[in-house]
Amino acid sequence: MLVEPGNPSTTPRPAAASAPDAVPGLVDGTPRRRRGRPNVLSREQVIDAATAIANEDGIDRLSFRALGVRLGVAPMTVHRTIGGLDDLHAELVRRTVDEFTATFVWPDEWHAVVRTFATTFRDLMLTHPLVLESHSRRGALVSTESDAVVAKVVGALRSAGLPDAEAMYAFFVVYDFVVGHTGVQVGRGDSEAGRPERHALVGEMVGAHSYEDRFALGLDILIAGIEARVH
Repeated sequence: MLVEPGNPSTTPRPAAASAPDAVPGLVDGTPRRRRGRPNVLSREQVIDAATAIANEDGIDRLSFRALGVRLGVAPMTVHRTIGGLDDLHAELVRRTVDEFTATFVWPDEWHAVVRTFATTFRDLMLTHPLVLESHSRRGALVSTESDAVVAKVVGALRSAGLPDAEAMYAFFVVYDFVVGHTGVQVGRGDSEAGRPERHALVGEMVGAHSYEDRFALGLDILIAGIEARVH
């Protein structure tokens, strides 16, 4: 207990008189506030809320305060549940990618394997822009299932006749195309040149611009280029 410096008083203080009709739990006639137990969250609740915020507002808006507001708890409660923001970013991307890769239905023929990978990966980033944003700002997409997806596509390209190195690089060519195309479509990339509404020539040449047609043609050209190297 802290007291003001000086000589202690030698005169004892009179004891406080107790109220004759004191009621337990009351201080000066007002209810005493009891300290409540902290809110309990699961990691799944935090990751669900983080995924929603990142998809709706962008990954930069993800904070303990924003999560606390969405979940109705104090920011420190979120921190105790999940740890640091870097860990949270990694976990929400990992879970999102794993859930999507679990939906892959792989065909046998290599052209179809490449097409399945490209279209499903694009669907993932369009549905969950946080994956694209995290990839462009924080590095490679690492998840439990991602290595198996890469191995499947590269294996299909090797079985088509590409040498090991070419099969790996061909996978990256398709991967880079999907990431770049989706970045332009979602609008969080840096490219200005790919915006069709800013170029009058696009309207003159193709009429109504379609990202679906643009992606499909680009993928056809890539697959044709890979096939040319196989033969």
